[in-house]
Amino acid sequence: MNGSTPDPRSIEVYIQSARGRFEEHLGHMVEIPTVSMDPAHKPDIERGAQAAAMLLRECGATAEVVPTSGNPVVLGEFKAGASYPTITVYNHMDVQPAQEPEWKQEPFQFRKEDGRYYGRGSTDDKGPGITALFAARYAADNGTRLNIRFVWELEEEIGSPHFEEFIKKRLPSLSTNSVLVSDTIWLSADRPAIPYGLRGLKPARLLLRTGGKDAHSGLTGGAARNPVGELAQVIAKLYDARTGKVFIPGFYKDVVKPSAAEIKSFLASGFSLKKFQTAHELKSLRTTNPRDVMLRIWASPTFEVHGIAGGYTGPGVKTVVPPWAEAKVSMR
Repeated sequence: MNGSTPDPRSIEVYIQSARGRFEEHLGHMVEIPTVSMDPAHKPDIERGAQAAAMLLRECGATAEVVPTSGNPVVLGEFKAGASYPTITVYNHMDVQPAQEPEWKQEPFQFRKEDGRYYGRGSTDDKGPGITALFAARYAADNGTRLNIRFVWELEEEIGSPHFEEFIKKRLPSLSTNSVLVSDTIWLSADRPAIPYGLRGLKPARLLLRTGGKDAHSGLTGGAARNPVGELAQVIAKLYDARTGKVFIPGFYKDVVKPSAAEIKSFLASGFSLKKFQTAHELKSLRTTNPRDVMLRIWASPTFEVHGIAGGYTGPGVKTVVPPWAEAKVSMR
């Protein structure tokens, strides 16, 4: 390369020659269950960090596992020279739990089928991370005048509670000209896209306790407070579940409306309402207007309820007034 435009043919040759090694490395990483929200997987987190560092080294980059008060961060770099600019590529190597009943295979068993890769983390976010690494290796091997740094986090799925600690610890050595967050998707299989903005995340746990044990509804019903009903009422006052409108005071205060140019880019992005609904297996949407859907998912804040627990939901009937109720919610 050396600053010139790369030959597309050489890139294609590289892709074909590297695919086998890419799949081998991706499979190895996918089969390490780096579930950050479950303390029982702490050894897997450590194992995943070491495996990620080894992968960076095998591809020719420097690598270091940086400890924090929580999970470590893996730092790597292809160095071209101090006089050249630096781009930092961010990915995360932790994953969500895989307890969904829809899994048709072992979620931490890597599988390739019909040109698609299956296994927890294949898409979010181990696959994109390793893809970026292989691209950087090609660039480095062809003399690109660019320092390419990798920051691989292992707490993204729990809100990055110790990422700021990592940044402060390594701030002098993290100077960069640009940052590429490689944790997004293409909207179309044949149209590349680089998203330039993401909504943040603020999770919350709502817990209401009104008793010390299950109470018999025949003896206490009508007098005893019911935390499940009360918590449902609280959530209903926070937002309208039918429209998605949030009632929290000041929630929309600092929201900046997208510009005409941004809306134009949305409409030209290749977004397909049908594919969106099919890919996520959504039986219905709050709106069927593609433009409105894009504005909702890309340019508007949201309040979501992820789960509500409390009371009895087993077989048959257990006529209790429960002592507690809990909800997990988040805002983006």
